[in-house]
Amino acid sequence: MVLYGQIVIGAPGSGKTTYCDGMQQYLKLLGRDCYVVNLDPANEVPYTNTNNDDNNNGDSDGKIEEEDQGNNSQLPYDTILDVCQDIISLDSVMSELNLGPNGGLLYCMEYIEHHLGEVIQLLKERLGIPKDGNIQASRAYLLFDLPGQIELTAHSNVVTRIAQRLVRELDLRLVCVQLVDGAVCLTDVSKFIGAALVCTSSMMRLELPCVNVLSKMDLLQRNSNFNIGNIKDREKSGNDSSDDDDDEHEVHNDNSPLPFNLEFFTQCHDLHRLVDYLESNPMDFMANSNNNSGEIDPKFDYTEDPEYQAAQARTRSSKFYSKYHKLHHELCEMVEDYSLLSFLPLSIQDAESVGRVVARIDKCNGYVFLQENGSAGNSGGQSNSNNMQNMFSSAIVADSEWSTGVLQDVQEKYLGESMFREDIAELKSDQKERMQNTDKVDETIK
Repeated sequence: MVLYGQIVIGAPGSGKTTYCDGMQQYLKLLGRDCYVVNLDPANEVPYTNTNNDDNNNGDSDGKIEEEDQGNNSQLPYDTILDVCQDIISLDSVMSELNLGPNGGLLYCMEYIEHHLGEVIQLLKERLGIPKDGNIQASRAYLLFDLPGQIELTAHSNVVTRIAQRLVRELDLRLVCVQLVDGAVCLTDVSKFIGAALVCTSSMMRLELPCVNVLSKMDLLQRNSNFNIGNIKDREKSGNDSSDDDDDEHEVHNDNSPLPFNLEFFTQCHDLHRLVDYLESNPMDFMANSNNNSGEIDPKFDYTEDPEYQAAQARTRSSKFYSKYHKLHHELCEMVEDYSLLSFLPLSIQDAESVGRVVARIDKCNGYVFLQENGSAGNSGGQSNSNNMQNMFSSAIVADSEWSTGVLQDVQEKYLGESMFREDIAELKSDQKERMQNTDKVDETIK
C-alpha cells in the first residue's frame, strides 16, 4: 500500500500553516491517520520563559529542556517531524553564517536536501515503517508544510528535487496544494494576474499534480458584507421598509471590487479581459461602502472631482500606460496559452469548503480509488475490471462538486448578496443614470 500526501506551498502570509492545521483536523475527523511534516526552517516559535523568579532559575531551565525534547507545542498543528528542532533552523543559520533571511532560507533548504536521507529515515522510524522499506502496514497521510519564498521555485530546483525524492523513496502519491491569498488578489487586478503567473510557473517547475486554492475567502466575505452588516443594524433599529429596499438596491450595485463574478476567477478563462480594469483602485471599494453606510458625505467622493479625472486622462495618454497594459496583456496570454490554471475557493473554517478541496485533492493523488474495506488486494478479474471502469469514469466525468450552481452558491455565501461590478470612475456616471432610470420606472409602475 502506497502513502498519500500533500505538499503545501504559497506566498508568505497566504495561510499555509493555518491550512495544515485545519486540514489535519478535518482529515482526522474522516478517520485518516494524518501527520504534518514541517519542512519550513523559518516556521518556528521560540520558547518564551514567563517565570521571572530568579531563585528558581535551575528548575525553570530544566522544564524548558524537557519541553524542547518533544514536539514544538507552540505550532498550531501536531508535527511528526519538525526540521526546526530535528534538522536546522533559520535563526541559527542567520546568526552563525551572517546570512540574510532569503539567503539563509535557501541555505537551509539545500542543507535539508543534502541530508534528506537522514530526514526520510527519521520519518520512517516515527511512522513505524521497518528498515526494509515495507510500508504495507502504514496508512499515514502526510502534509508537508514548505516555505513560501518564490526564490525556492523560481531560481532554484531544491523543492522539486526534495519532492521527487520523497515520491521515489517513500512511494508517496503527492499533490502540490498552492495557496493564494484571495482576500488580497481578488481586490486588485494586477495582483491576481501576478498570482496566476506565479502559480503557472510553479506548476511547471514542480512537475506534480497541482491544486490551486484561493484561501481566506472568509476575509473577502467580511469586506464585501461591510455595508450589508450596517444595513442589518439599521433594520434592527426599526427603519422603514422603503429605506431597506433602497439600501438593498445599493448593495447589489455598489458593493464589489472586481467586474466579474467568482466563476471567472476560478476558471481563469479569457484573463486578458482583466487588463481593462488595471486602474480599478481597491481602496475605492471601501470608500463606496463607507459612502453607502452614511459615514462619509457623498460630496467628498474624489472620483467625481474634475482634477482627478484630468489626472486620470493624462495618465492614460502616457507611454508608460500603454506599455503597462501591453505587458499585462502579454502575461495574461501566456497563462492562457498553457491552459493549466484554475482555482478553488476555500474558507478553512467552513467544513463544506474544505470537503470540496479534499475531494479534488483525492482525485489528483488517486486516494479516491483506495478501497477502505480491504478488498484492494483481491486479484479477481471482475474486481480489476471494476477498478479500471471506475478509474476511467472518474477521469472523463467533470467535477460535479464544482458545477456552475455550486459556484453561485459559494459566491453568495462568501460575498453575501453583492455581485461584481465595474469599479471605474468613468463608468460610475452611467451607472447612476441607469439607477435613476430604474427608479423612475419603478415609480411609474407603482
